[in-house]
Parts: sequence; structure tokens; C-alpha cells
Amino acid sequence: MAENTLYRIALASSDGENVNVHFGKADTFLVYSLSDESDAAFFEKRSVVPVCKGGSHDEERMKENAALFEDCRYVIAERIGRAAGAHLAANGVTSMELPGSIADAVLKVQKYNQIQGLFA
Repeated sequence: MAENTLYRIALASSDGENVNVHFGKADTFLVYSLSDESDAAFFEKRSVVPVCKGGSHDEERMKENAALFEDCRYVIAERIGRAAGAHLAANGVTSMELPGSIADAVLKVQKYNQIQGLFA
């Protein structure tokens, strides 16, 4: 049986209730601490400089933004492009596209994390 280890997730949200922003366009991420058996507890709000500029992006800024989440196990957004996903993965972070309510996203992440733990 997996241990009840705390981990963090960061969610791109413009309203504090929904995952509703593309990773590259987000300027705010809500970070929560949770475990597979506990409710999510708000940890902090992180501000970033958006990297998307009308169809193109600042590669160096994307690397910097991805590094800001190296203490998180997961980053959740409405959409995450390949380049952003690769930068997050290089920092050991799993990216997920889970548009909808934050509560639903947290539940999906917990279930996903439990399943991953079965194969560890």
C-alpha cells in the first residue's frame, strides 16, 4: 500500500474556482498541498509572466516559468502546449490538461496519482 505522502499541484485559474487558462497565457497559478487520502489545502498563489504573445512564445521565459513549479508534482491547465509540457517534464513535473472545476481536477489528480503508485 502506498504511503500518504503530501505533494503539491499548481492550477491555472483566473477565477479561483475553475481550471480555465492556457499554461502560456496564465499569469496566476493556485498551488495546493494534498495527498491521495486528504483534501487539498490551499498553499499559495503564484504569479508568472505569460509567455504566449499572439501565437508565438518566449522560449527562455517558458523555461523560467516551468522552473517555478519544480516543487510541484503536477501542473494543471486548460491547455498546455508541447514545449511547455517538455519544460515542465525536464523539471520533474507532470503536466495535465483538465479544464473544469478545481475540485474535479484535484479528484482526478488524486486518482491518477494513486494509479501511478501501483506501478512504482
